[in-house]
Amino acid sequence: MKFADLIKSGQLAKEETSKHKIAEFLQFADEEIAAAKFNLSKFPLTAYKSAYDGLIHAGNALIRYYGYRPTRKYTHTTITEFVDRILGKDFGHLARSFKRMRRKRHPLQYDAKFTESKGEVKKSIIQAERLVKRIIEHTGIQPLRGRLF
Repeated sequence: MKFADLIKSGQLAKEETSKHKIAEFLQFADEEIAAAKFNLSKFPLTAYKSAYDGLIHAGNALIRYYGYRPTRKYTHTTITEFVDRILGKDFGHLARSFKRMRRKRHPLQYDAKFTESKGEVKKSIIQAERLVKRIIEHTGIQPLRGRLF
């Protein structure tokens, strides 16, 4: 199993999730990517955080597709690692960009420091969108359409 160590360490727990709930996670991911694109020109930091949050939702959907859920122990690290293990062989560059975004987001979130240029933020959004689309293709589950709220 590609993630037995994550289960053993308590980072993943067994949990069956309905296709409808996975579709909701994917809808949240789509909406975060749309928000990132919308905010890029005036609010690049918000755009970056939205793109990252979109990846978290899509990664969570991927984990649930496999019959697990991330626990509260290293949640973001677990999600990025899981995505890399499942999609990294064919889409390693996208999985690595997700891990890089997680590392860059941390000082933004907790130290009010951010070093990405607007161009780098735009590139991150593009890569996030590609990875979300790849997760949708991998699961074969389409995001819900229309507003969730």
